[in-house]
Amino acid sequence: MIIYYAIFFFVAISVYLLSESVLQFQTRMRLRMLAKPAAKKKFTITSLKIMQPIIRLTRPVAELPYLRKLKAQAEILKLDLDLPALVLLKFALAFAAGAAVLKLLGDASYMLLAGFLGFFVPDFLFINKIRSKKQAITRVFPEVIDLIDLCIGAGLDFTSSVRWVIEKSATNPFVEQLETVLGEIQVGRNRTEALRTMGKRLQLPDITSFVRTVVQSERMGTSVEEAFRNLSEDTRLMRFQNGERYAIKASLKILFPLLFFILPVIMIIVAGPIIIKFTEGDLIPKTF
Repeated sequence: MIIYYAIFFFVAISVYLLSESVLQFQTRMRLRMLAKPAAKKKFTITSLKIMQPIIRLTRPVAELPYLRKLKAQAEILKLDLDLPALVLLKFALAFAAGAAVLKLLGDASYMLLAGFLGFFVPDFLFINKIRSKKQAITRVFPEVIDLIDLCIGAGLDFTSSVRWVIEKSATNPFVEQLETVLGEIQVGRNRTEALRTMGKRLQLPDITSFVRTVVQSERMGTSVEEAFRNLSEDTRLMRFQNGERYAIKASLKILFPLLFFILPVIMIIVAGPIIIKFTEGDLIPKTF
């Protein structure tokens, strides 16, 4: 009977968190909305009075450094991660996985292993999603830099160029990050601080180089157009080199399916009839 309650509890929390995550993914977090009057407090599972005793028990786990780091990285996904609710989901998954394994196998050692894996399943999902987002940002980064370089070359300043790229170009992960930076600038934050915050949030070499270029050109008083032209050439060259590296890796990776899957089939087709005839004695001509 306990396993049914556990499954019901797990399904209820999973459906709630999934619906909340989908809504947060569909709505962009525009920081320019901070200038408007404060909205009503959003309803979450942690705001229920009946959940407060359980939330107090989960707070020590929610304060773990790696969960805090995961919450900071989740900002890349435009997701305000609720750590107490995440901890509840982790415990529910651990309990459900352990109870299911105990019911099926009847071994306590496997139950502990299943509970341990179930506890860390949400972390793996979030980390994989964040890694995919960073790869998407790295992939579209050169095109966005080229567009900003063209706008600056046409006579616009950096902020106006970023605004034009956000409004006129197709939405991609890096444009969303620039939209966050522009929103912070519009609500009164310093441009240097907004760019450095984006660099710390993403922790990508290309973004760090981009932020360093803008900050140094502003601090030294050099031409932003020249700095972006050099950055555009560097990113284009880096992308070409990355393409060459992936091409070299592809030629090496194709050896494994060639040796273990394609070559044995060819050997069976070519040498199979010869081996069959040899074993039946038809390969050597008979003497009369």
